[in-house]
Amino acid sequence: MYLRQDMWKLALCVISLHIGFSDGLLGIGSSQSVDVQGTLTCNGQPASGILVKLYDSNTLTIDNLLATGNTNSNGGFDLTGKINDITSMDPKVDIFHNCDNSALRCSKKLVINVPQSAINGGTYNIGTIELANTFQGQSHDCIH
Repeated sequence: MYLRQDMWKLALCVISLHIGFSDGLLGIGSSQSVDVQGTLTCNGQPASGILVKLYDSNTLTIDNLLATGNTNSNGGFDLTGKINDITSMDPKVDIFHNCDNSALRCSKKLVINVPQSAINGGTYNIGTIELANTFQGQSHDCIH
């Protein structure tokens, strides 16, 4: 009997923490937004159709997906994300591509951290990124 009550208390605590940190404690928190744009190339050519995702990175819970899209025919993208949270947003952009990737490997994953100054501060431009380059921390991701 006591074990069952303790399990319910633990489950309620975990759910409350998740809701509290990811959704601004049921509306108590500040509204935050970020707009990120950039251009992707592969071997000097526009990289069209590349999957780009904007997240609010979290330490204790899973990351919040804020926006997703694909690059246009010119390799450009523009993503806007908004969240209501009691903690400061920690935005990042994940780029999934196959530029100079072997046919048997999963997509390459490049993570771009967005500075805190970009939150509620207009559009942050990551510039032009050549995906054929080697990046520190780049990994492969089969499920995205």
